[in-house]
Amino acid sequence: MKIRLVAIALLLVAGVLGMMPAPQAAPAANVDGKVVFAAHCAACHAVTGLGNGPYPPLAGNADVIASDTSGVIATVLNGRTGPIVVKGVTYSGAMPAWHGQLTAPEIAAVLTYIRSAWGNHAAAISEDQIALAVAPVALSGAGLYAQKCATCHQASGAGTAAYPPLAGNPDVIAADPKVMIGVIVNGRSGALAVNGTTYSGMMPAWKGQLSNADIAAVATYIRSAWTNHAAGITESQVANSGSAVASAIGKSIYLKRCTACHAANGQGGGGGTFPALAGNKDVTTADAAGMLATITHGRNIMPSWRGQLSSAEIAAVATYVRSAWGNSAGPVTETQAAAIK
Repeated sequence: MKIRLVAIALLLVAGVLGMMPAPQAAPAANVDGKVVFAAHCAACHAVTGLGNGPYPPLAGNADVIASDTSGVIATVLNGRTGPIVVKGVTYSGAMPAWHGQLTAPEIAAVLTYIRSAWGNHAAAISEDQIALAVAPVALSGAGLYAQKCATCHQASGAGTAAYPPLAGNPDVIAADPKVMIGVIVNGRSGALAVNGTTYSGMMPAWKGQLSNADIAAVATYIRSAWTNHAAGITESQVANSGSAVASAIGKSIYLKRCTACHAANGQGGGGGTFPALAGNKDVTTADAAGMLATITHGRNIMPSWRGQLSSAEIAAVATYVRSAWGNSAGPVTETQAAAIK
C-alpha cells in the first residue's frame, strides 16, 4: 500500500511539473539591454519608451509584449517601413534593420529590456530565438512569383493587356538569359512587343527589393513553369547582370527604404523632422562624399545603412536622389561609396 501511495504521489508531482511552463533561456550574460537601447533606440523611441514624433511608443505596445515574439523579433532584425497603428495612433517612421549591426546577444538583450521596462511585463527573449529567426526557410521561386509577380503576369504566366506573357515568351526561354535577368534586375519601361502583341506596363527594378538568390530562384521558376522548358539561373549570373549603379535600381531602393521619412517626392516629412532631398544643396553638391557619409554612418535620427545596403546599392540610391525631382547632380560610383570608412 505504501509503495502504491508513493507511486501515485510521484505521478501527481510529475503531472504538476508537466503543466508548468518550461523555463525560458535568458539573453546572454554580460550584455546590458538598457545600454544597447540607450545607444541605438532611444533617439527614436525615447528613453521613456513613449516614442518620439513619427516613431511609436514601446511602453504598453501590444506588438512588443505579445506572447508570440516572432513579430517583434522580425521587426528588429529586418526593419519595417510603412504606417503602423499603436494604441489607435498611426506612426510612419522607418525602422532600420538591426541584423548585421547588432549581435544576436545584443538583440536578445535589448528586446528583453524593452519587454520588461516602463510597465511592460513580458517574458525574456533568448539568443537562440534570435538565431532561429535569422535563418528562416527562404521562399521558393514559385512562392516569390506568387507574391511578387502574379498580380501583373498572372498565376498562369499568361499576362494581361498591359503586361506581357511569360509563358512562351522568347526572351524568357532564350538560351542566353541575360536579357531576362537584366529586365528583372534593372526594370523596364516603354512599349514591348512579345509574340506580335505590344505591351506598355512598367516593370519595376527588383534589385534592392529581392536578393540575388531570390531573383535567381524566381527566374528559374519562370523559365521552367507552364510550357517553358529553359535552364535554371544561378545567383552568380544575377550578380553579374546589369549595371551595379543604375538610377532605376536606386529608385527601387529609395521607394522601399527612404520614403517613410523623406517622402516619395523628396520633399521630406514629419513636419520638418526629416529634411527635403529635392533641391538640397548637401545632396546636389559636386563632391558627394558628405552625402555618402550620411547614408553610410547615419546622422542624428537618420539610421546607418552600412551593413544593410551594399556599396553598390548606396551608390545607386545616391545616384537616384542626386538626379530626381529636379536635382541634376552627377552619378556616384560604387568605388566612391566603398571609400567611405
